[in-house]
Amino acid sequence: MRSRAPPIETTNSTEDVPISSYQIMMIFNPEADAERHQEILARVTQLIQDGGGEVANTAEWGRRKIAYPIAKQGDGLYVIVSCTTSPPVLEEISRVLAISKDIVLRALPIKVTPAEIEAVVKAGGIPQPVDERPEGESRPRGGRRGGGGGGGGRRGR
Repeated sequence: MRSRAPPIETTNSTEDVPISSYQIMMIFNPEADAERHQEILARVTQLIQDGGGEVANTAEWGRRKIAYPIAKQGDGLYVIVSCTTSPPVLEEISRVLAISKDIVLRALPIKVTPAEIEAVVKAGGIPQPVDERPEGESRPRGGRRGGGGGGGGRRGR
């Protein structure tokens, strides 16, 4: 019989918890109401501030094509929040975003260095990625040597 894991203790004190720098990328459902997007952003900001952290920058990249459909959506509204916060607060943010899956298609917190956060603040935000491919050219398809082979199939015996 396996033993149970000890219960996870949560504390409201953030004094002894180290604060780190993060960028939280969120992809919002473009079909959802803009007010709901703002409510989620306000909730994330409030959680960060209540946990003793600070929001350095919020970059809204707007509507962009997603690499693959998420919840039957081919596009998403990209927002990146650059902040300092503690891991317990980050867990709570992830929980809140997971509950709001009708609005938030994906969310990914990325740990960054304080210097990267400072660079974002100095630059006035995170620049949008640049697509240097000629218009109409799609991404190269991955795969094994030789490219787009069908693979599989039966060979002569």
